[in-house]
Amino acid sequence: MPADALPPAISGKTRLLGFLGDPVIHARSPQNFNPRLAASGHDAALVPLHVPSDRFEAAIPGLLALANLDGLVVTMPYKERLIPWLDSISERARDVGAVNVARRLPDGRWIGDIFDGVGLVGAAAGIGFVPQGKSVGLIGAGGAGAAIAFALVEAGVASLSIVDRDEARAVALCGRIAAKGGIMPEAGLLSLRGLDLLVHATPVGMAESDGTAIDVADLEPGTAVIDIVTKPATPLLLAAERRGCRTAGGGAMVQAQTAAIAEFLGYPLR
Repeated sequence: MPADALPPAISGKTRLLGFLGDPVIHARSPQNFNPRLAASGHDAALVPLHVPSDRFEAAIPGLLALANLDGLVVTMPYKERLIPWLDSISERARDVGAVNVARRLPDGRWIGDIFDGVGLVGAAAGIGFVPQGKSVGLIGAGGAGAAIAFALVEAGVASLSIVDRDEARAVALCGRIAAKGGIMPEAGLLSLRGLDLLVHATPVGMAESDGTAIDVADLEPGTAVIDIVTKPATPLLLAAERRGCRTAGGGAMVQAQTAAIAEFLGYPLR
């Protein structure tokens, strides 16, 4: 890291941003944000906040009351659970039903938005994949998956199949997308044959003992594969690379949405 990009010493004047999740051990956002915050002249730091799932409701009021906390970057499993604690969210976040960032306004109100879709489209561009007119399969209909689904439809995909271990959640997401106009995604069925892009948007792959969320035997070399898990090499990405697929991981998604998130939080990057 260049010397001029080193984060400044934290003082009593330093503004805090929190990376909220459970777990946070694989978080890459602090490493991406903090050098760029420092290089942009901001006396602010993004710190991991590990809130266990069974303590979420007890912890959130205290976090939101901290006077030197300006915002939160939100990851699994809190993208949906945080919404009731916010004063308002963007139209995009309402469509998706989730947020991945929240900001305190000068009047004390908290607002939320979601940029996972921005990150996915950016990560796809990084491996030379353009969604328009393509066939896409999506594993996961939670907060991140929903944001990705809406972004892919906006980017002009020709077809979208969505699967989730909770089939009702996949069906509900397809219905919300169809209600906005455009394509009608298909829920519950996903064939890897002839697929242009496969997106994995579940936590499977975060633990060392995890396998893949889907049988990849039919994965074809022409299929691009993106896994949102922020580990350098997940089982899915390794399997896809062995089959000759173009791949991108969660780190590429984080990089692609970092500038947009920082702008929303009030700390634009240079």
